[in-house]
Amino acid sequence: MRKRVFMMVAIGVVLVYPLYSVGDDNALTAGYGFGMFNLSPKYGKLRGDNGNYYFYQLAYAREKTLVKDFYLLVEPFVAYVNDPQSGLDAGMMLSLKYYFSKDNKNGFFATLGTGAAYTTIKFEEQGSHLLFILQGGIGYRWNNYFIENRLRHYSNGGIEYPNRSINANIVNIGMHF
Repeated sequence: MRKRVFMMVAIGVVLVYPLYSVGDDNALTAGYGFGMFNLSPKYGKLRGDNGNYYFYQLAYAREKTLVKDFYLLVEPFVAYVNDPQSGLDAGMMLSLKYYFSKDNKNGFFATLGTGAAYTTIKFEEQGSHLLFILQGGIGYRWNNYFIENRLRHYSNGGIEYPNRSINANIVNIGMHF
């Protein structure tokens, strides 16, 4: 277990370091996530009798200007999952970010991205601990602070059976520095 976590951190550092040296903006984010749109009639639930799905997430984000109001966002994250069982998720997201406001990045923004994560949780919906991510969100930035709502879709990409999606809503608050 420790060797896997160390390897994930080392790979994350190697992937993020080049962007850190040329990036424009840093941010730290704290979030709360819960299951949503999992073919269950209630929010916070997974499909079938699998129970609740709740987690807390911390992320570091690095933005790099691509063109005018479009940015590349690299975001390694770690999440503590407390339901359906205790465990950790660790992963990396690559996203495009667009600021709608022309006022020095103040105002609304949208993100759309993809990534991968390793989870220590044995989800009944997934036959693998390696999960792929599709994610999109909308948020509001005011000076160096922001709030964002994201929808995340976990899937194992068909590499194992079963491959039923795990979907979550994440509310993030953060600070740019």
